[in-house]
Amino acid sequence: MRHSALVRLVCSCLGLAAGLATTAARADEALPSPDPPAQSRGNQRQAKNFVGIGPLFGLTGHVDGPPVGALGFELSYVRYPVSAFGFGLGAFAQAQTVGFSHGRWAIGPQINFMMFGAEIGAFVEEGYGKRATTIGLHASPFVSIGFFSAAFRIGVPVSALSEGTPYGLDLGLICAFKAPIPLDGQLFGLAFH
Repeated sequence: MRHSALVRLVCSCLGLAAGLATTAARADEALPSPDPPAQSRGNQRQAKNFVGIGPLFGLTGHVDGPPVGALGFELSYVRYPVSAFGFGLGAFAQAQTVGFSHGRWAIGPQINFMMFGAEIGAFVEEGYGKRATTIGLHASPFVSIGFFSAAFRIGVPVSALSEGTPYGLDLGLICAFKAPIPLDGQLFGLAFH
């Protein structure tokens, strides 16, 4: 029963992330641009598709335990269908060590509006000591300023996948430095390819 709940949760998050990314990618073909593309150096326009990759760090803790450090990385994709850095849809994937004792992974869709955004998806936290490997819902509103972002992470446990006590509610402050790599144009007039 628990295994089928995990499969449904992970498949739902992956399907939602893939659907949002596909819909956002097709939106450029379906919607005419309200403004003509800005011409700049190299006759390239401002990019609307970005991949971001960079380190994560911060403090996290379960309500039934002390806070510990978190260190890892995040990979994300964002598509801005109308104009860059306005409203965007995409997906994220995270991998990190929690207190240098065990791992935590999360994946799902994300939404952006200007400097604000939110991730919602599934997480798996590796069992450690008497704790069971636990899956659950990952929700994380964030604020981005340039290459830096800060997020309040909430991890709601859903089910244990192994023997032991499942982890409790997870709360954390997670920061990241991510470089936005343009896939289809320039970033502020700078060509990266």
